[in-house]
Amino acid sequence: MPRKANWEELIRSERMGAEFFKDSMVGLAIFDERLYYQMVNPYLAASNGTPIESHMGKHVREILGSVSLPVELAIQQVFATGQPVLNCEVAGPLPTKPGGGHWVDSFFPIADSSGRVRRVGAVVVELEKEQRLEPVPDNSAFVNHVLRSWKGIAQYMGTCVKTVQRWERTYDLPVRRVQPGKGSVVLAFKNEVDQWLLNRTRELNVTETQKSRRFS
Repeated sequence: MPRKANWEELIRSERMGAEFFKDSMVGLAIFDERLYYQMVNPYLAASNGTPIESHMGKHVREILGSVSLPVELAIQQVFATGQPVLNCEVAGPLPTKPGGGHWVDSFFPIADSSGRVRRVGAVVVELEKEQRLEPVPDNSAFVNHVLRSWKGIAQYMGTCVKTVQRWERTYDLPVRRVQPGKGSVVLAFKNEVDQWLLNRTRELNVTETQKSRRFS
């Protein structure tokens, strides 16, 4: 009897979740590791100006067009870190909404039973014109904070790709992978790279000071 009760409770909770997803007055979506839509609710579909069925199996860029980059980076960041990204502002025209819009997005990890993040959930609030008290944000503020490839990391650090890969293996350069394994998308955050460089410089200075004392 307890087992049946637990099963009925699970079914009830899933139905409640589905009803919340469908009837919520904020935009809700779920993305897989390829950044494809797995689920989207009616509110977000209407906000994007695209039917629900047209989202399914589509990459986020196909739906959001030129404003998708900060969304892509935020989702990749959640996959790489397992931590939420909150209040990511997105503004501009969509392919099906040339007049544009202004949204505040938050992204959350959805882990499987082993604890690995398999999907990312999004909560999207579209701001009405009267709510936009400040100028429409420049999405590049978020985009420019992230280095999206080995080449980008190397260029930022003024060296070559092989060197930054060696630094990651040997000296724990803070590079993150969207998925584990060779060939995965990598990214790094400029503030973390800057801090790593500062720490390495301090370590090298201490080492040189110790050497000079030893031979003086």
